[in-house]
Amino acid sequence: MGITVSQYSVLSSNEHLIKFCSSEIICPNDPFWNQMLAFNIKPPGSAEEQLMFDSAIESLLQTFVQNNLQTGNLGSLVQVFITRATLLLASPVSDNVMLSWTTFNALFVIKAVIKYLVEMVPEYELCRHLDAQIDRRTGNGQLDNKDASQTPSTPSSHEAHSQTPEVQQSPKLTASESRVEILIDALIGLIIDVPVTDNTYYLHLECINTLLVLMSIYMFAEVHGQERLVETSLIYRTLFQGRYGMHAPLLVKTLLLNLSSMLAAPPSMFGTHEGGSVLINLASGLWSMLSFTTSARPTIYSHPPADRQELLRRLNKEHPVANQSCLLLLALANHCMNDDNLYRRSLLCCEDSCETSSTTPQKDAVTSQITPPRIDMAALHRALCGAAGCEHVTLLLYLMLHSCRHYKSHVSATPHIENLIVPVLEVLYNAPENNSHHIYMSLIILLILTEDDALIKNVHMITLKNPTWYTERTISEISLGGLMVLVIIRALQYNMTRVRDKYLHTNCLAAVANMSCEFRNLHPYVAQRLISLFESLTKRRARLCSEIEGGDLNNLELPHQSEEKTEEIMDHINVLDEVLRMLLEIINSCLAHQLSNNLNLVYALLHKRNVFQQHQNLHITQNIEMVIGYFSSRLQRVQEGAGTDLGVTEVLACIRKGAEQWSSDRLKKFPDLKFRYVEEDKPEEFFSPYVWRLISGCGGVHWASEGGARALRHLLV
Repeated sequence: MGITVSQYSVLSSNEHLIKFCSSEIICPNDPFWNQMLAFNIKPPGSAEEQLMFDSAIESLLQTFVQNNLQTGNLGSLVQVFITRATLLLASPVSDNVMLSWTTFNALFVIKAVIKYLVEMVPEYELCRHLDAQIDRRTGNGQLDNKDASQTPSTPSSHEAHSQTPEVQQSPKLTASESRVEILIDALIGLIIDVPVTDNTYYLHLECINTLLVLMSIYMFAEVHGQERLVETSLIYRTLFQGRYGMHAPLLVKTLLLNLSSMLAAPPSMFGTHEGGSVLINLASGLWSMLSFTTSARPTIYSHPPADRQELLRRLNKEHPVANQSCLLLLALANHCMNDDNLYRRSLLCCEDSCETSSTTPQKDAVTSQITPPRIDMAALHRALCGAAGCEHVTLLLYLMLHSCRHYKSHVSATPHIENLIVPVLEVLYNAPENNSHHIYMSLIILLILTEDDALIKNVHMITLKNPTWYTERTISEISLGGLMVLVIIRALQYNMTRVRDKYLHTNCLAAVANMSCEFRNLHPYVAQRLISLFESLTKRRARLCSEIEGGDLNNLELPHQSEEKTEEIMDHINVLDEVLRMLLEIINSCLAHQLSNNLNLVYALLHKRNVFQQHQNLHITQNIEMVIGYFSSRLQRVQEGAGTDLGVTEVLACIRKGAEQWSSDRLKKFPDLKFRYVEEDKPEEFFSPYVWRLISGCGGVHWASEGGARALRHLLV
């Protein structure tokens, strides 16, 4: 598994790489490129392998940085890549294995160099290295020593060129062109127009990763002492404001198709097998390139992962194109989150290709027209459900549910909603193991889903058998709705006792409140946990009030520190009051709308009836007290008639009979509980850094350098 240090270490002594990084000028049409690009290499697959790779080529790249502004060799390599990409795009057989192979190799080297430059220098220096072109060259390809210190743009080099007839001239850029633009154009063209096959799979992956590396200047801006004002960035202006932005609908559609298809990666990469050498002679690898296995490959569908850690590992290893497509979509859609972002608009207006309604271009004041991408929503939904446990997929799922009308409609109408909800619940259940952002986004997804009136009915009609990941108690059978309530109130309790995040508990309560009017046949354990939560928070509030009145603050067991000021404690009491009031409203809503369908909740109320006496001053408690009084009196009469204590079965039977005669008209009317999620102002301030944290942590591009570590720390600020 993986490649050893000794295998990567041969790169530092490779004669072709040494020549590429040296002061020797190499023109785009030099036969040297055919020799240099005839290799097979297994790209780094982890941060550890990336560190080995970086260490092996660091000295070469240091030499490269010293020489490239004079040689323009990076620009020549970009030109070689563009030539091969153009041939591939124009080829009637786009599955040309040899052309795909050498195009991939050229891009692999380009990406490695750009990634190093992104980490080491500001963007304008990166662009200088890409655009560097030498006008004066001697016959043997060496720089004239007299002009070696001059950059290509100095007048002296132009004058020298006019006096030297034997020079070999490289293609020149016009004043309005940049190799950044040309490179991005070629990358997008390959992604959109070249089908994904065994022979082009890794070329597609490298194109996507190279775009991510170019966009990662956002990550490193502060490392280089710059603001993240990407509006002034040539790379971002090219992607979002240039003519390439008009490709947004097609690029978004292609990336969604990559994710939806969840194609498994070929078992070998242009003939490179696990354990083989890093550099393999072309002839020895040719046969294996032409003989890919046709047997079925394992996928996350055919062999579901055991847990979320295995899911992320397998997405990166078995479905890297789908995984990286998801990350690139997030990077494109979460930059400058307004109507100017054509990628975001294309993503959020995409339609279901299975629907017969015609697609009409959407007009706005910024651009003339956008034709919504048409995709198979069922395939996309399956992919999102299959990978929903991964944090970056959770974020894309949130984005689609929150803002894509057609996807949300599909989710509302699709059967087996448990395939979507259960993975999200599992993330919430494992809250102590997950970061707060992942918990928060998972909870928001549930809140958005509970806004659907039909869905909150249906979840109580779906029965789940023995959810093995719920380990606190063995539950042989429970409704999906009951499991949702159980996991959400557990997350609420975890937040109240440890994290104390106001937004988290507010959204927990909102999701349960939305469901409360449709609670049906809640599992006894769910009803017990709901009432027990109310009881424990009531006791906590009473204890805090008692300690404050007594003036002894040293004995308080507070989540963060043993001594807090009275003002801070009062703030916590106010939060407890808010939560307790909301729990009362949830219980009241269930009793007002579904009392006859929730006998276990009535049983739990009777069992803990004394808890509610402490809240008699609240109007909403009067309804609950009325229900408790009604059923208590019936139980007392039955018990007196029986002459002995009643068992659980007898109590439930008495409650069932009483429910048949109960009329909800006795209760005071309160407004229905309905909450909707509203995104805060300037959401990009949260989402943009968050997306780049996910790209660095969940994807196939690894930043293992010290600069990469600093960049990630800046994202956490």
